[in-house]
Amino acid sequence: MKWSSREYLIAFNMVPGIGGRRLQALWRHFGSLAKAWCASPEALLAVEGFGPKTVEMFVRARASICPLEEERWAKALNAQIITMKDGEYPQYLHRLAVPPPVLYVRGTLPVEPGIAIVGTRRPSRVGIAQAREFTKHLVAQGEVIVSGLARGVDYFAHETTLLSQGRTVAVLGSNLGNLYPSEHRGLVERIVQQGAVVSEFSSRCPTVPGNFPRRNRIIAGFSKGVLVVQAGAKSGALGTSDWALELGLDVWAIPGEISDPLRAGTNNLIKQGAHLVTSPQDLGVAKSLGDNHPLTVAKLFKEGLHVNEIALRLNRPVAEIMAEISLLQVAGLGD
Repeated sequence: MKWSSREYLIAFNMVPGIGGRRLQALWRHFGSLAKAWCASPEALLAVEGFGPKTVEMFVRARASICPLEEERWAKALNAQIITMKDGEYPQYLHRLAVPPPVLYVRGTLPVEPGIAIVGTRRPSRVGIAQAREFTKHLVAQGEVIVSGLARGVDYFAHETTLLSQGRTVAVLGSNLGNLYPSEHRGLVERIVQQGAVVSEFSSRCPTVPGNFPRRNRIIAGFSKGVLVVQAGAKSGALGTSDWALELGLDVWAIPGEISDPLRAGTNNLIKQGAHLVTSPQDLGVAKSLGDNHPLTVAKLFKEGLHVNEIALRLNRPVAEIMAEISLLQVAGLGD
């Protein structure tokens, strides 16, 4: 059966072990997603990043994959699948070195990026109060609040936004049919009415620890700045701030008592150059960010700039720019 380009993107996204980088490698090697999908095991072994285990997994999986069935699965969940081939795909996600080729979405995506609020899953009473206070302020400023639907700070950021009649985006570390954590199902239904619930994970993807660093990069992609409320030295929230810094975004951190292990991560961020904030008014820079339309590889490439000039304008490595342009061409966005 011959599929459209967007359907091939959905199909590849359903294969375990094939993310954006391997999708780029396949396109560069075969010239089209259709040829890559039908390639022999021997031909696949010649692709960068494809060892015997990855090839075996791909060949075994593709025999039972149908993107049309996946779209029916999403529709049954009142969700839509948005690929890089679709006009609804958020252009600001192209700031990521490897944008997610496919998004599963319930609700309405924001036109512009928002402010991410993240932190520990076990916040103190003070941490909860701070999460609520800063969230209320940002909502009052008209900002979309982005977080990861996790227990703790994420939960209070989403809930406070809803209570304040604001808009929020929840980025999942699970697929839409297997929500994690499951006790947030009610919260998800409320978010859908005032924002969006987003996942890059297909119906076939189990919820495993490796999903959450991938989720964190998308949280950063949906954001123009990241506020870390309360986080330990090894908190996953720090991964979101790392992605934000890579994108050149502002990172704000609320300081705390130096003997408090739940403040070790935020205190370290401040030592590393994050903006120290002690009141919501310190986030005034967030509003000026919202007035800017950030330069993206997609935008500059469409304007006809050379790869080297794009790298210079965005202060990013040439190899990284070339990889992103490859993925844009896969999606037909570089034409």
